[in-house]
Amino acid sequence: MSIFNALNTAIYQRLSGGTALTALLSGTAAVYYQQAPDDAELPYVVWDYQASGDDNAAPLHRDKNMLLFARGYTGAGPAAAGTIDARIDTLLHHVPLSVTGWSVFWIAREQDLSSVEIDAANVKTWMAGGSYRIRASQQ
Repeated sequence: MSIFNALNTAIYQRLSGGTALTALLSGTAAVYYQQAPDDAELPYVVWDYQASGDDNAAPLHRDKNMLLFARGYTGAGPAAAGTIDARIDTLLHHVPLSVTGWSVFWIAREQDLSSVEIDAANVKTWMAGGSYRIRASQQ
């Protein structure tokens, strides 16, 4: 199984299973990979990968080094986006993660990110999130 498929399953299960997080969202299904659907209701969470590659440190062993970007979106202001981000962080930063076929030996937040977008109708959407370094070895 591809590391992306296995890791996506684990990340989705972790985020959608975090009741403290999903209580802030428009439902447990409000956790999306890469992009929320056009008709998704705020607030929601999105994650994707900013970078990924092999470490190539051992000739007979495969290690991956990935950068995941997880963030929350809301129309309720920057503080609400920050609260969603804090719940994501609690679920990911330095917390063991079980990934089929891989041993995740490092997951840690590296950067904090936030922004606000204004659409054509002058409606604001706030985002807050972080990038997480994930290092894993193939079992």
